Amino acid sequence: MNWTTFGHKKAIQGVYKAYLANRLSHAYLIIGNENVGKTTLSLDIAKLVNCTSENKPCSDCQNCKRIDSKSHTDVSLIDIFSEKNSATSGIDELREAFIAKTNRKPFEGSCRVFILQSIDNMRVEQSNILLKTLEEPPEDTIVILLAENINSVLETIRSRCQLIFLDPLQESEVLEYLNTQFSIDDQVMLKNITKLSQGRLGRAIKMINDPREVDYLNEIMVGFLEIFHFSLIEKFDFSQSVALKLQKNRTKTINEINLWLSCLRDLLLIKSGFENDIYSEDYVKLSNDLSFDEIFNTGKAIEETLALLDLNINPRLTLDNFMLRVHHVN
Repeated sequence: MNWTTFGHKKAIQGVYKAYLANRLSHAYLIIGNENVGKTTLSLDIAKLVNCTSENKPCSDCQNCKRIDSKSHTDVSLIDIFSEKNSATSGIDELREAFIAKTNRKPFEGSCRVFILQSIDNMRVEQSNILLKTLEEPPEDTIVILLAENINSVLETIRSRCQLIFLDPLQESEVLEYLNTQFSIDDQVMLKNITKLSQGRLGRAIKMINDPREVDYLNEIMVGFLEIFHFSLIEKFDFSQSVALKLQKNRTKTINEINLWLSCLRDLLLIKSGFENDIYSEDYVKLSNDLSFDEIFNTGKAIEETLALLDLNINPRLTLDNFMLRVHHVN
């Protein structure tokens, strides 16, 4: 076996055990944060059911190679609900790229696999189109749905799928992968990337390949640290800017807010005496200025804010309320 998915042993073992028992589901719903490995695992499942070698998936046979290159005619990777698609175009693409193809027999391999990304915000009319296929799945077809938040997926969809949850990897796992796959001697840089990745291997790889991503994430975290020094008016201005970003790109902004929690984790580590040369003086100084309780309470406030945003509570009011709970440091 040669799975491309790194870590996530429980998920891999569950899928492989079902395959050996000839009990693979006709529909999977994979839940996990952005860049945590959902698409990679989906492609591994596609290789598993189409691989021509004895030790499946091999990643070396023609089918596996074509799936890896995303050129296999029986494996479709569809992002219907990306920002470029309106509600109407999303429905059209669902019909054209998915429904119209589900009843076709496999052409290159032995099983057709449809991977539908970004289904978190699927509308009722879109889900109705999908439901018929999930209720009456064609033979030799597997549908894999990808989402970040299970609560954003309609119950009618969830109940018809086998659920797979992908948790973030441990920092040690991410660092191990980076050291194994990339020839980079700068361990300080690799440790910083590992920290910023928050256990999302895809994000770590993206930062390796594009240093601008590191700058972007550092900018978000430094910007968060500054709010502890803001006046109340400045905090509300910051709140407004985040609320506007939520309107433009909700998923990206939620991920940025989750980075705030990573900042607080670093502050706690420093305050607990953890020494590491990846932390700047800003981190060290702020950790000294805040008490353990103040850091913990800020983290709790962020988690409650994320929960309220998930319930679609007014973003501006939710963020303003959070800002009122942020301790002020002179």
